[in-house]
Amino acid sequence: MEMCRKTNMTKEDVEFLKTLFMIDMNNGFVNFGPMANPKYNDLVPEQQALIEMFREEEELVNFILENHDKNALEFVSYPEHCVEGTEEAKLIPEFQDEENKPNTRTYYKNSINGMLNRTLQDDIKALEKLKMIVLAGVCGDLCVMDFGRTLLRYLDEINHDLKVFVVKSCIDTFDAPGHSREEWLEIAYKVLEQAGAIVVEDVEDLKGKVKQLIK
Repeated sequence: MEMCRKTNMTKEDVEFLKTLFMIDMNNGFVNFGPMANPKYNDLVPEQQALIEMFREEEELVNFILENHDKNALEFVSYPEHCVEGTEEAKLIPEFQDEENKPNTRTYYKNSINGMLNRTLQDDIKALEKLKMIVLAGVCGDLCVMDFGRTLLRYLDEINHDLKVFVVKSCIDTFDAPGHSREEWLEIAYKVLEQAGAIVVEDVEDLKGKVKQLIK
């Protein structure tokens, strides 16, 4: 891929105390294409409230987008989707203006796991005063779960002790033969909790937990 990150920053990394990662709200997962699930549109109002929480405090908002090479190895297991330069690879329309706002980064990935983006790893390491990370997006048991587990182990690796929150009202996955949406979401939340994440019900619950846990 030509790009691994797009950035629009007005503050230094060391100034941020909180950051949000909104994962895979691509057109190709939400609106059209072989991997799209239009039900994910139901997440958008709550996700917008979550983004606004960070905007009000002038904290860091990150989007992670699938942006596959044309010959991506992932296409052996999944239909071709979110190819670089296509409409599927773009952020959904409701969030496109957010990409251009101050203190926003967009990261691109060629696999399920966005934490394998090495620029993203370096950027997290540079957030030396960070106290909390919040995760949201799709799919809960694939891209969100893989990102969260790898993130938590990476924080161990760099000795950065902070809180990682997972907001259930801002996350979903799909129903398919052999893949129960409810079952796999519960599995994902259990896996993330066992890895050290704090799973909360919605944005209001998050705000309450932050007041309790983040000083």
